[in-house]
Amino acid sequence: MSLARRWAEDWPTRPEVGVRLLGLWEEPRRRYHGPQHLAEVLAAGELLGCTRAERLALWFHDASLHAVRPLARAERLALWFHDAVQHGRPGEDERASAALALRWLPAAGWSGAEAAEVARLVALTEHHRPAAGDGPGARVCDADLAVLGAPPERYRESVAQLRAEQPALDDAQWRAARRAVVEDLLGAHRYATTTGRELWGARARANLRDELSSLRG
Repeated sequence: MSLARRWAEDWPTRPEVGVRLLGLWEEPRRRYHGPQHLAEVLAAGELLGCTRAERLALWFHDASLHAVRPLARAERLALWFHDAVQHGRPGEDERASAALALRWLPAAGWSGAEAAEVARLVALTEHHRPAAGDGPGARVCDADLAVLGAPPERYRESVAQLRAEQPALDDAQWRAARRAVVEDLLGAHRYATTTGRELWGARARANLRDELSSLRG
């Protein structure tokens, strides 16, 4: 399903917001933080909101679950907005994306309370450390990090895409910065949901260890 169609099915009365968001996600300079990442994050969010039986049905393309949208509205909107602003400045980009949600959503008819929750969830993707008991925050953060547990070829592709978004860094600077990120990811209890750990935990650790080994080589 295309991203445009996905938006239209979820929010058919607000097409202009979807068009504007997709315009940002499709900026030509993006390599990792583009439509592929958005599609993967939305798919991961669906899995995180499903029961085991529903996940199996989705994997086997059960027609009765074709339109499953298990996440709450604010969670789905947070995934759409979480990298809407992307200038290669970690932290600043997440905060700017949260601020964008606070501006665009009330102007398009969403309540201020819902917009505030979306912005809160977007802001969590800066560090991916939701508080204990924050189910929505845990699901949004885990969906954003699902690529860590992707098959090795996709994981390596994602790293190459991230590298392409940092042309100002020379190779030594990139390797030092990336090593710090990978070591932090390995040292943390990275997936906040049980489902995330079951789906991606083991593969994420293997991918990260392999990359760290190559960075040390």
